[in-house]
Amino acid sequence: MPKRALTVAAIAALALMCQGSAWAHSRSVQGTLDHAAADGRIEASVHARYTRDWSRLRHAARRLHGAARSDVSGVLSNTWSLARRGMLEGRLVPVFLTVERNIEWFWQRRKGPAAYGARHTFRGSPVIFEFYPGVGWQIQPLGNFGRLNGLAAAKHTRLRTLTRYADALLPLAVRRKDFLAFEYYFPWSGGRPGWISGMATATGMAALARVWHRTGDARYRDAAEDMLGAFFRPPPWGIRLYRGHGRAHYLQYSQDPHLLVGNAFSQSLIGLDDLVRITGDPKAKLALARGLRQARARLSRFDTGAWSLYWRRPGTRHGGESDLHYHQLFEGFLAKLCRRFASGPFCRMHDDFARYETEPVRIGHMRTARHGSTLRVRVWTSKRGYGTLGLRLGKHTVRSVSLSLWRGTHSIALTIPKRHRHYRLRLDATSPNEIRSSAERTLAVH
Repeated sequence: MPKRALTVAAIAALALMCQGSAWAHSRSVQGTLDHAAADGRIEASVHARYTRDWSRLRHAARRLHGAARSDVSGVLSNTWSLARRGMLEGRLVPVFLTVERNIEWFWQRRKGPAAYGARHTFRGSPVIFEFYPGVGWQIQPLGNFGRLNGLAAAKHTRLRTLTRYADALLPLAVRRKDFLAFEYYFPWSGGRPGWISGMATATGMAALARVWHRTGDARYRDAAEDMLGAFFRPPPWGIRLYRGHGRAHYLQYSQDPHLLVGNAFSQSLIGLDDLVRITGDPKAKLALARGLRQARARLSRFDTGAWSLYWRRPGTRHGGESDLHYHQLFEGFLAKLCRRFASGPFCRMHDDFARYETEPVRIGHMRTARHGSTLRVRVWTSKRGYGTLGLRLGKHTVRSVSLSLWRGTHSIALTIPKRHRHYRLRLDATSPNEIRSSAERTLAVH
């Protein structure tokens, strides 16, 4: 190869190396901050503050101990994850607000971890944060929009209170493809930081539309309508799961299209209907119509005949049953849908869900099989709860085992007593709302 060609090749290789180095730097947290400042996306003072906070967060992760160190490290890891995927630059405001709040709590105030699910507002701001072990304090979009929605619906709420809260939330929004979104910045349900919730989005649209209706400020209406894009994009960016025939299911978690959450889907329809009633937006009408068609065709699959499913897989009735809180939440959403839409399963499902709360766990016939010194008991129960399977002789319990119950067949092992007797095999069950039931049979041990 001629000398000139070698020189050109060397220069080209060096340029590629420099480009690769610049790309790697831009995919770091500090590189992202530097790039945003160079492009004029953030001011020099903001760049300096975020740089200082990033340094303090890393310092805290090295110096803290135990659970506090784990929580701060989780915030660190989430921020790194966003930077590596090229997502951080468009999310600097909410992500670094999260960084600042965790520095304040764990490093400056030297407080320890809070209880799982605890909510907290920091001085000077109405924004609600929720505590998640391992990732610290995180912005909670659903919690914030639920509160804002309630305040906006209450006639006595002062306009100043509404606008202060809404104006604290709007800067936390990001552009997600072609729509406005309020994201979660920690791993959940198999997804990395930077996912959205259909339930939170629908609640947010309703809340901002109500603030617009109360104040007349078009910024809030525009933001609510801009959030509608989530209902027209498939996962993982959006939450629309197309089901054919003009139907759509709206996901609770954009990152998990195989997890259908019944109560969240119901609340999404309520939020869409609120937006339609307040603004008359034609895209909201279309999204609502698609969701209602799906709900009328498939929502009853969340009814087991004895309790509600919290989640199920697409195309099946198989899933996990709701706990009492989520069952009652689902029931409440069905009551709202029943009042708004006469056709569909909503009224019947609401009445059935309310009735299930008055019914005990039904227990099927107990079948037994002996395998050496082990007794295997198979029994069917109608819904979730908890129970105790015991082997009794007179008033005395000879063997017992505690178990969690769910709808379906259980297989439980007991050690067979050595003494030959006629025992009573008894299952005591308690439903989620503490209604008790039992079943027993005689068991001869020879």
